[in-house]
Amino acid sequence: MRALLLTLMMAAAVASHAQTLTPVAVPGRAAVKLEKVLKKIRNGVVTDKRPASLPVEARPALNRILVESTNEFLAITSTNPTKEAYLQSLDASLNQLHPLVKKVEERQDLAVYYQDLLEIVGLESSEGLLSAFVEKKPVAARR
Repeated sequence: MRALLLTLMMAAAVASHAQTLTPVAVPGRAAVKLEKVLKKIRNGVVTDKRPASLPVEARPALNRILVESTNEFLAITSTNPTKEAYLQSLDASLNQLHPLVKKVEERQDLAVYYQDLLEIVGLESSEGLLSAFVEKKPVAARR
């Protein structure tokens, strides 16, 4: 419920700006694939069918953020999917993850996860958000 509320608030914020939104042609089975990813991460932090090399002490928080962001992607997919909405959701999630992961390898594992989400919904690029995250550079929120 919270994730849906956040998504609706983000969508309203994006809609309130005078920019042109870029509709995304989401592949037909995207929602089904996102649901499968969501089931997998609810059981623990898993990337590409293997346990992630993420710090044990941060895994509960990381898992919560991954579940929330996957739920947001599902909500965006089921409403009015735009490139900007997905990127704004990605940006918010990465900013939450930023202080939790210290090593480049950990950030790469998370970047792979989010790249998979982007591919599921038909986006080819994170417009530099994932690269900046892996390089541990804070990313300004997109508007």
